[in-house]
This record gives sequence, C-alpha cells and structure tokens, in this order.
Amino acid sequence: MPGMNTTCESQFDTLDLPPLYQYKNRMKKQRLLLGLGLALSLLGCSTLENFPTIPPGWTVTPSLPPTPQATLTPTITPTPQPVVRVVQGDLALFHGDYDAALLQYQVALQDSPDPLVRASATWGEARIYYAQGRYNETLTALQTLMTEYPQAPQSAQAYFLQGFVYYRLENYSAAADSWQTYLTLRPGALDAYVYELRGDALYNALNYTEAINAYKAAIQAPSLSDDTMLDLKVAGTHKQLGEYETAIALYDGIIGRASSDYIKAQALYEAGLANQAQGQNAEALERYRFAVENYPLSYYSYLSLVALLDAGGTASDFDRGLVDYFAGQYDVGIAAFDRYLQSNPPENDGSAYYYRALSKSSLAQYDAALADYDSFIANFSAHPKWSDAWGEKAFIQWAQKGDYTGGAQTLLEFVSLAPTASQAADYLMSAARIYERDGQYDNAIETWSRVTLEYPGSQQASYAAFLIGIVEYRRGNYQPALDTFKRSLALSITEEERTRALLWIGKSYKILGDENAALDAWREGQNLDPGGYYSERAHDLLNERLPFEGGSSLTLSVDYTRERADADAWMRLTFNLGSDMDLNGLGALEADPRIIRGREYFNLGMYEEARLEFEDLRNELETLQDAVGSYRLANYLLELGMYRSAIFSARQVLTLAGLDEQSESMMAPVYFSHIRYGLYYSDLVIPMAQNTGFDPLFIFSVIRQESLFEGFVRSEAGARGLMQIVAPTGAQIASELGKPINYTEEDLYRPYVSVLFGTHYLARNRTLLNNDLYAALAAYNGGPGNAAAWKELAGDDPDLFLESVRFEETRNYIRNIYEIFVIYRRLYGGA
Repeated sequence: MPGMNTTCESQFDTLDLPPLYQYKNRMKKQRLLLGLGLALSLLGCSTLENFPTIPPGWTVTPSLPPTPQATLTPTITPTPQPVVRVVQGDLALFHGDYDAALLQYQVALQDSPDPLVRASATWGEARIYYAQGRYNETLTALQTLMTEYPQAPQSAQAYFLQGFVYYRLENYSAAADSWQTYLTLRPGALDAYVYELRGDALYNALNYTEAINAYKAAIQAPSLSDDTMLDLKVAGTHKQLGEYETAIALYDGIIGRASSDYIKAQALYEAGLANQAQGQNAEALERYRFAVENYPLSYYSYLSLVALLDAGGTASDFDRGLVDYFAGQYDVGIAAFDRYLQSNPPENDGSAYYYRALSKSSLAQYDAALADYDSFIANFSAHPKWSDAWGEKAFIQWAQKGDYTGGAQTLLEFVSLAPTASQAADYLMSAARIYERDGQYDNAIETWSRVTLEYPGSQQASYAAFLIGIVEYRRGNYQPALDTFKRSLALSITEEERTRALLWIGKSYKILGDENAALDAWREGQNLDPGGYYSERAHDLLNERLPFEGGSSLTLSVDYTRERADADAWMRLTFNLGSDMDLNGLGALEADPRIIRGREYFNLGMYEEARLEFEDLRNELETLQDAVGSYRLANYLLELGMYRSAIFSARQVLTLAGLDEQSESMMAPVYFSHIRYGLYYSDLVIPMAQNTGFDPLFIFSVIRQESLFEGFVRSEAGARGLMQIVAPTGAQIASELGKPINYTEEDLYRPYVSVLFGTHYLARNRTLLNNDLYAALAAYNGGPGNAAAWKELAGDDPDLFLESVRFEETRNYIRNIYEIFVIYRRLYGGA
C-alpha cells in the first residue's frame, strides 16, 4: 500500500497480540511477526519471501521466533482487529491448531474489506483445507485468491499449492500447468525441484516428450542433488516412448558413474526390462544375473531375480537365498539355501548356514536357527561372521527361549575359545548382564570380575567393577559395594568414569554412616567433569537438591536485542573484526543459492528440504572456519525458526573461538547459550507443562534431547515431531484424550499435538511410577513395562534406578536430559 513503509514502526506497536507474545521491545515484535510470516506483507513492509506456507504433502510444523516473555496470567484485551486476527490465525496454524486458525481467518474475512488482509486470510484457509485433505475447498480458496487478489504476495505460492492439489486429484495436466505458472512467477527460486514435479505430472499425464524436457530442465538447474535420480527418470521416460536404445545407453551411463550399489542395481533392472522389450532376452538375463550376484542388498536385485527366473534364466541357489533373505522373503530363501547345502560339499564357506540361521530366526523358527548356528560355529571358525554367530545364538537362547544360563554359557564358551578376539570383553560383559537379568547375582559378579582380571586395561574393566558395586549395593552389601567402587575408580580411564565411581563411593560412605567421607568424595567428583552427569549429580547431592529440582526463581524471558549487541561486540573483539563491520543480516551470504532455495523451501513449509540447504552451507562455513559467516547464519536461522541448525551454527562460532562446553558459560556472551538452550515453543510448553505439573524447564530439556526443537524430524524408529512420539503411542494417547478429531499419524508433526501428547504421556508414566521422574523418562524412552521392572530393582533411589536400567540408550537418555536441565536451570532458574 502506498505510504505504508513510513508507518511500519507504529503499526507494529498497535498490533494487539496476546500477552504471551508481547516482546519487551519493538525489535522482538518485528521478529515475532516475521516468524508468523504475515504482518509485514499486510503492512506493505516486505516481499513474498517473508510469507511461509504449508508444504504440500506435509502437515504444518510451526516454528516460533526467539522466545517471548512468559506471562502466565491472561489479561483482558479489546476485540482484535482483522490484521491481528490473521496474525493469530497464522500462529494457530503454525501450531497445528486448525480449528482455532480457521476461526480467526473466517472472522478476519467477515470484518475486513482490506484486500491484503482478505488475501492473507484466504491463503490461510487454503492451507488449512489442504492439510485436512479437503481438496475441493482448497481449490475454491486458491481460485478466490488468484482471481480476486492477483497482486497479493501469496499468489505464486498459491499456484505451487494448487499443483499439489491437482496432483492429489490425479488431474496431472492441470498440476503441470500450475507448476509452470509458479516457475514463471518465481524464476530461479526452486527451478530444479519444481521442474522435476512438473516432469512427474507430465509423465503421469502420458505426455512423455514434455516430461523429458522438464526433467532435463531440472538437471540443468542448480541444486544439491547429483541428478542421478533425474537421470533415471529421463531414461525411464525414453523407455515409455519405446526409445529403448536411448534408455539403455542412459542406464549404462548411470551404472558407470553411480557410487551407490542400490542405484546400480536399479539401473541394471530397468535396462534389463528395456532389453526384453525389444527382444534382447540374452542381454536382459545377463543384466539381471549381474544384479543378483553383485548387489544382493538392493530390492531391485530381488526384482531382477524374479525377472530372471520368469524369463527362464538361472541363478545359483546361494545367490537366490541371499537375495531372498535381504528382501525379507525368508521362506523361499530357506528353500534355496536347503537346495544349495544339499548339492554342495560340506567344505563350502559356511555362509549358507549363517544366512539360513538368520532367515529361520526371522521366522521365529528358533530351534532350527540354533541348529544352523551350531553347525556354522563348529565348522567355520575362519568365517568373518563367526564371532557374530555366537552373540546371535546367545540372544535367541536367553531373549527368545528364556534360557538365560544357556545364553550366558554360550558367550563364556566363545571367550574361552577366542580370548583375544575383539568381542571377548564385550561378550563377558553381556554374559554377566544375562546372569544379572535372571537374578543369578553371584554368577554375574564372578563374570564381571573376570573382565577386571583378564582385561584390566580395557574400557569395560572399570564399568565391570562398577556394576559389581551396584549389585552389591542393591543387595544391601554396602562395604563390598564400597570396595568395588574404589576398584572401579582405580581402573577408570576417563573423567566420566572417575566421577561415576566417586559419586557411588560417596553414596556408599553415606549409607555406612561416614558423612564426611561421602562429602569429600562428592566434592572431588563435582570438579572432575563439569557439565557431565555424574559431576552435576554430585553437585546436587552436596546441595541436598533433588533430581530435576528447579532453581530459586523462574525467569522465562530473554532480551535478545541487548544480548545480540553484546554478542556483536564480543565477535569484533574475539575475531579482530573492524569496528565498522556491520554484523546485521546475512551479508554476502544473502546471495548464496542455498540461502535462496532454503528460504523458499521454508516459506513453502518444506522444512526438511530447507534444512538440507542450510546445513550444506553451515558445513561449508565450518570447513572454511568462517566464524563471521557462521554467526550471521546462526542469527538468520534463529529468526527464521530453524532452531536445530541455528544451535549448530552457534556452537560452530564458539568452537572457532576456542571455547568448549564448559568454558562457554564463563567466556562467551549469554546470547549463545540462549540460542543453544532456547525457550522455543514456550507458548505451548509453558501452559502444557503447568497443566501436567511439570517444571517447564524439564519439558524444554526433554524436547531438546528428543528433537533439538525440530518439529518435522522423524527418527529411524519412526518417532515423530518435537517430542518424538511413535505411531502406536500416539494412537493410544489420541484415544485417551479424545483429540485431535480424526487423528492420523501425520498429526504427530504438529507441535501443538506433539507437546500435548508428550506431556500427557510423561505425566501418565510419572503417576504410574510413584512420581519418579527418572522412571518416567525411562518409560518414555524404553517403555513403561521395562521402567516398572527397573524401579522394582531400585526402589526409590533415583541413582540406583539409573544404574539398574538395562538399556544403554535409556541410561544415556536420562543422563543427557539431566545435563541439559542443569544448563536450563542455570540460565533461567535463578541457580
């Protein structure tokens, strides 16, 4: 709007945001509105880049700007103006609260004649409808936006979203046209990605010639990709056109330059199909056989095996069995191994026995698997999998068949036969743990003792002595426990091992009545490994502080403007920068293609793609040891809402300044700590933590450990969102809470849902486990059934509980969250 730039400052001051989002100064208001991605475009102060959208194919994953002041008591405010309604709608949408967001947008449309307000509200409606799978309503809203408000900043992204709606509705030609319009309106932003989308749409529309042109345009456009997948698409499209020789030549080129065996297997399979399509059966069989024999891990090798056999070709039974195993086709794999072993002499290399055992174990045929492991172990001691076979056999014995003694004895037999093997000490540790699981404590202690005597210089020796002490302490044998903890201290290699031993030496002295000796041990321990779990726990014991006890006062606000100025001054001094260097903004990085693509991906809600762009740039800056660039990037990502990458960038600056985790708090401005341990999503975390009776800093600590505040992340185990809820647990919690309505697994990426579910699940397990936070965390990570069993071993001693946890991952999880919580308490808890 003409003249609006002259009034931007006053417009910011008149925006009536809820109290939780009122920053102490105007800069914070601006950052909040930038994070919400609306008000600057409404006020005529910005361009398209500042307006985020929902990712087609993804649900909304909100990201808030640096933490607003936490005000816990709502105040009465006047009826919001339409512009504020849209701001609040964007905020609710970013949180994944679709109902609240839609209400705000609809009220704004009713109350405002301003075209920019109406365009923004209509765009918000379209994003919600798309996220809910209401595609016809999405198209209606987008058509309204594009026809009534063609000059709105959201116009180009509207065509982008429209393309995905048409694609979902299988109107592929219309999708291709929409994406072409986006490319026209936003040239040079995401050309490689959108040309590929357009190529896919044209391919599905059977317009193969134009699809090839689109794919080639994508290859020519700059991107992080090496274009191999695009090359495969080009070759496949030529194959659809019947241009088989061209396709085969392209596939051969891919095979020649690909570094991935999986890509090679795919190209071989596809080239074989092209050979068959033009009657070149012999050439096809050769390609299929080569994939089967050389790349058995790839599923395309399995497809090649099927094609090979269907075409009358042959493969060795061993290769067939191996490919079937890796494809999860265990029954036919076992049959192939059976034939191979029946027709080959016993002096084969033993791999057939090993993989047949794995196949049988995967089908729960445990006795048959054990028989194969026995044959393999007895006859093939030179095989590279021989040591692994002992461990796999032992696991079946104790974990699947309940034969704890047999499993432990298997591992002990391995150690007797191969005492110098790299796995020997580990297998002794595992045998002892198996005995301990079964309550055979004397056998466990004897086996751990062997580790200390037979492998005294190993990393396992100190921990073996330590575990003896834990078992003795748990049994009430405190003097023997003290003696073995001292033995563990003597065998310790790292500072963490020493502080661990000293913590328990202190606990043993205390329960034996020697208070002064206990305090001396803890004082020594608290100074050995500052920031480490055992040092911090010793410090808390000295101060008679309970685990996860908060500080004397809670201050959930940060003055980022003042802190940023201090950080700028520190940067100039530390890195000898000129006083005239302007550290605001991205500087030369603004023109970096990764910034341009990353920003556009982020504004389109495609957060993983944005992360890849920003991380590629961050890694380059790290390699170049560019402290200023890393600092600029950290500030930019912080304001954008890419918190995980901002955290890494800030750590990069500190590393280049020669500061480690311990010296950071003493020698670097607190601005860096507030980035690395931020109060992100505080408007969700604070009220939900209070509603479930948790210290908000505890929940912040859990989120940082789980996701580093990256709401779109998914783990290898399938956990999703800020608090990393797995799908079965999410479905259970949704049923318990009765919301969100029409719940799906994708809702776990919505921060509102993730924090709601995570705090509920933690609270439920806390109640189940007698208000024990260690046990609640163990249940969150390792399952409530396991946590209950560990608590039964430990009683109400949190330290004993931690050491009774039998999953290393869960022990590390609790320790890490404790370390994080200590930092949050120091920064915000008045400690």
